[in-house]
Amino acid sequence: MAPSLTISVILGVLWATILLSFATTVTAAYPSPLESEAIALLESRWWSNHSSNTSQRCQWPGITCNTAESITQINLSDAPNIEVGDRFGKLNFSSFPNLVLLDLSDHQLRGKIPHQIGDLSALKYLDLSNCGLSGELPPSLGKLTQLEFLDMSYNGNINGSIPPQLGNLKNLVTLNLRQCGIVGPIPSALGQLINLQSLILSGNQINGSIPLEIGYLRNLTYLSLSNNRIVGPIPSALGQLTSLQSLILWGNQINGSIPLEIGYLRNLTCLDLYNSRLVDSIPITLYQLTNLEILYLDNNQLQGSIPSCVGSLSKMQYLSLDSNLLKGPIPQEICNLANLTSLYLSQNKLTGSIPSCIGSLSKMQYL
Repeated sequence: MAPSLTISVILGVLWATILLSFATTVTAAYPSPLESEAIALLESRWWSNHSSNTSQRCQWPGITCNTAESITQINLSDAPNIEVGDRFGKLNFSSFPNLVLLDLSDHQLRGKIPHQIGDLSALKYLDLSNCGLSGELPPSLGKLTQLEFLDMSYNGNINGSIPPQLGNLKNLVTLNLRQCGIVGPIPSALGQLINLQSLILSGNQINGSIPLEIGYLRNLTYLSLSNNRIVGPIPSALGQLTSLQSLILWGNQINGSIPLEIGYLRNLTCLDLYNSRLVDSIPITLYQLTNLEILYLDNNQLQGSIPSCVGSLSKMQYLSLDSNLLKGPIPQEICNLANLTSLYLSQNKLTGSIPSCIGSLSKMQYL
């Protein structure tokens, strides 16, 4: 029995040694999450001119860590000495499971947005504005379902259309794609962004009509689609955006009339429909917008007269109705606009004299 016992002990020790060796090998082959972050930082070479001591990575410029020393923020907007350049795609995004903020704004990244950026599953804030990026917006952005802020503005060499996958970003509050060279229509999937408060798509080459689904964005306070190639009428569905404070649609190929439903936007302070090919009369419901401070309706083909109820817009500061087909007299009630600083009515078919009471508007600077 003794030899059998000895053999059993030897086999047991041998087996334990094998298991320990295997565990050591596995550990060596699969670094810990913190080690993975450190390796990813080194391999990205973003900080190659600063440090190679990854044990102090939480003190590197632009890096913020949590109490477990896992990286939660990479903010290089105030770190101009860190040059990312064409190394943007060299960062292993999947190595940062706790990253909630990535801000590389005003850095010349060059090249395309890597599709691996969709691996940042915890990301809430992404700012790549004014970075010299090119190529298309990757559909993988739609995987960032925790995202609340997305700014890709002022990357004029981006091309292609808005990926409909952005409709998956149900937590998004701000979407800014100003001056990105984007083409194609506004995807109806953006109507799924029910928490969106600011939508800025101005200064692109967007075509097609304004989708009716925009009317689902009930939390929207700022909507700018200006300076694109949008066609068709202003949809009455915009009247459902009752939280809206600024509606900016100027410089498109919109046609038709201003919808009556615009009068539902009681929180509106700025309405800019300049140079929008609008026809017919200004709807009487527009004069119900008593919080309105800025109104641009110039350079259209609007007809009819200026009604006396214009005097109800008591907060109005800037009123521009010039270069239309308006006729009739300037109503005396316009003198009720005590906060008015600028009034433009030229190049219409108005008759009669300018009301003398306009001279009593003490804040008036331009007439």
